[in-house]
Amino acid sequence: DLDTVPQPQPQPAQTYADVKIENEQHYQHWLATNVIEQKQAGFYGVYVKVTVGDIKTETARAFVDAVKPYVADEIRITQNQGLLLKFVRKEALPSLYVALNRIGFTALGFDSLADITTCPGTDTCNLGISNSMTLAEVLEDVIYHDFPELIYEKNINIKISGCMNSCGQHGLAEIGFHGSSVKAEGKVVPAVQVMLGGGTVGNGEGRVAERVIKVPSKRATSVLHYILNDFKANNEVEETFHQYYDRKGKDHFYQLLKPLADLTNLKTEEFVDWGHEETFVTAIGVGECAGVVIDLVATLLLEADEKFAWATASLNNGANADAIYHTYAAMVSAAKSLLLDKGVNSSTQVGVIKEFDNHYVATGDFDLGQSFSDLILQINKNEPSEAFAKAYYAQA
Repeated sequence: DLDTVPQPQPQPAQTYADVKIENEQHYQHWLATNVIEQKQAGFYGVYVKVTVGDIKTETARAFVDAVKPYVADEIRITQNQGLLLKFVRKEALPSLYVALNRIGFTALGFDSLADITTCPGTDTCNLGISNSMTLAEVLEDVIYHDFPELIYEKNINIKISGCMNSCGQHGLAEIGFHGSSVKAEGKVVPAVQVMLGGGTVGNGEGRVAERVIKVPSKRATSVLHYILNDFKANNEVEETFHQYYDRKGKDHFYQLLKPLADLTNLKTEEFVDWGHEETFVTAIGVGECAGVVIDLVATLLLEADEKFAWATASLNNGANADAIYHTYAAMVSAAKSLLLDKGVNSSTQVGVIKEFDNHYVATGDFDLGQSFSDLILQINKNEPSEAFAKAYYAQA
């Protein structure tokens, strides 16, 4: 039902004040790379490139205040970590550009080679192996300064993840990098795995990038230079990057990049990751890609409490079988949470029951008058009667 969510409402037609555009050439590039004409006559969509998808809270508030007079009352977040402003009237484009430029949001090349998608990497994620966000910024600078003509290239995307998990979608990019490490001179060196040839091909189809070679992270800029210079020199007329990659073959790129994998000529700075000053070390823990970082013990206790509440409701409604099952599940969750508190992690219900007996009942920490196994497995030995449901519930 399209009426469930209110549709965005454009600003009313009005006369906008004349504004002075300091750099007309930049404005024209912005119109070409960041603005699209909507199917609704007279309206335009404006894409905002957000470097590494990161906006501070105070900047976000300033952004909303800046664009509010010119855009519909809705801002969308794009899949490549940018923003989409909708229903901008043509006559409002100069004013919107000036407002965005004033707060630093007119970077060119939305969804182009210069618009790199990245996960947070080692900045905030414990699974990150090497840095991804600073690397993305550095590679974007390389494109803007050394390959400025490619800000219009929307058929090549670069995506980066800080580890092998694909939060940064590196496996679905024409040029992908994921964090890794290599050993040299008795030390660990931050590295990136180079992956090539992935991406979407249209009609709802895509292709997965191939792993080509691993190089020290500080050489990722050279990887980009090697690949783009080779592409510019050797691609045929109107040949896409996918066609060029398939024609040249994986080994061509392995041989092209092989000199960059040589670890016999490492420089001191290559033992330090992007965005860091200290010597690189690997430290992996629970990652953001697993979801919100949470206290698992507390979560299991909350689950136990919730399941016990379900058992109470089922008992009150006369649903004896449901009450018995929810009582059993609540006891398993509570037991598992207590086991984690002792550093014991079991992935099966049978294992949880056994280990709880070993670590709590046998030690005297819990006096149940019987083993936990005998208590909880009464579920297998009794019919789901009202009397058993109430007794089982009371024991839990």
